[in-house]
Amino acid sequence: MKISTFLLSCALTCAIPASAFEYEGLEYEDLGDGTAQLYSAASATGDVEIPATVYDAEGNAYTVVALRKSSFRDAQVSTVTFPETLRSIGSSAFAHSTVKYIKFNEGLESIDRNAFYDCKSLDNVVLPSTLKELGEMAFIYCESLMKIAIPEGVTSLGMATFKECVRLETVDLPSTLTNFEEQVFSTCYSLESIAIPEGTTFLPESFCYQCTQLTDIQFPSTLEEIRNGAFALCYGLEHISLPNSLTTMRNGAFANCYNLQEVVVPSSVRTMGSDVFYQNSSMKTITLGENVEVLGYGTLGAWEVLADNSHRWALTDIYSLNPVPPHFEYDGFARPEPDFFSLEEFTEEEKTQFYATVTLHVPDTAVDAYRTASLWSAFSNIVGDATGISAPTTMPTTVEAGEGSLHVSGLESGTVAMLYNTAGRLVATSTAMTSGSVHFDALPAGIYMVRTAGKSHKVMVR
Repeated sequence: MKISTFLLSCALTCAIPASAFEYEGLEYEDLGDGTAQLYSAASATGDVEIPATVYDAEGNAYTVVALRKSSFRDAQVSTVTFPETLRSIGSSAFAHSTVKYIKFNEGLESIDRNAFYDCKSLDNVVLPSTLKELGEMAFIYCESLMKIAIPEGVTSLGMATFKECVRLETVDLPSTLTNFEEQVFSTCYSLESIAIPEGTTFLPESFCYQCTQLTDIQFPSTLEEIRNGAFALCYGLEHISLPNSLTTMRNGAFANCYNLQEVVVPSSVRTMGSDVFYQNSSMKTITLGENVEVLGYGTLGAWEVLADNSHRWALTDIYSLNPVPPHFEYDGFARPEPDFFSLEEFTEEEKTQFYATVTLHVPDTAVDAYRTASLWSAFSNIVGDATGISAPTTMPTTVEAGEGSLHVSGLESGTVAMLYNTAGRLVATSTAMTSGSVHFDALPAGIYMVRTAGKSHKVMVR
């Protein structure tokens, strides 16, 4: 009887290798140096403990150092305990399994891609301090996982490592972790805060996309670029404090952050892509730093689409501190028509309303430049404002000045206080915690403007 090429190929590739052997109901493979890897535990059920030493039929001893790829794939297990000798977990090792708890061992160094893919019951993960490598999509779709701490020594997180871990609330990142690939925490709906380690220079596309409960982002002072949609659809964000190292904000970086209120783009930023603040319907003011040169189309599109498909403008004030009006560039993301409006279809009446109701604040010496610049000239209300900060108003807070310091109290928890000098340059930011106060130290003597909750207060530091 003739055997087809396909069946022959399957027989050769699907068969258990000759070096495999069974021990206590699980299959292992001799690696040739006195060590073995767990080859298959697909039939395992309940609680499993992998021994440090296993024996073949001849009584030869082997040290278990690895889990082969797909070794527990689809297994109906509850808990798995690793031996202290284990060094690596292969790709898709536990994919689609029912495992609820893993007891990781100190000495484990690498977890390969997809290792815990779609482990919907996995809710308790304590990674060992010896871990150095965590592969892409390692914990994707682990919908019961609530917290994770990445140990010191891990330097990179691959694509979608924790994507759609929908119950993940708490993430602790080590100081060694400075490289992220796209979608690392995408659609982690329950994630509340994230502190990005110092040394990180960019945040990738869709980094925290649709993390709808995210309220606090601590950016590192080394950050230079925020890429496409990194924080899009983060509804919980009300305030962000961008670092003075930032130079580039890519397309839709903070799009559809419906509760984001006011934004100060630091003077270090030169380029803003299209739709950076697309449909941020609570954002009333934005300050563009003195070096912002390029704006993508629709980047200031802070509007709300109403039930009748008309548009309500959220912005009331734009502060542009650059004496040279920024110009608009098409970057392939929005429609190729230079304007403030981007992807939406606006009537001419709605466009006219936008230009008539938003006040554009520019440096005193640049009023004429903006009145004649492309697109900027459409604004009806262009006013000179040397500091780029709205006039002081009464605040329901207390601002106390000391020698080289300022103390601001009476704030709601989570409120961001921003400190400017008389040149309109952002000096520092701080977020009020449960005490309702913030403190600024080591300030040179002079006049400052404290801006918080949409209001400003002028104060002198001696």
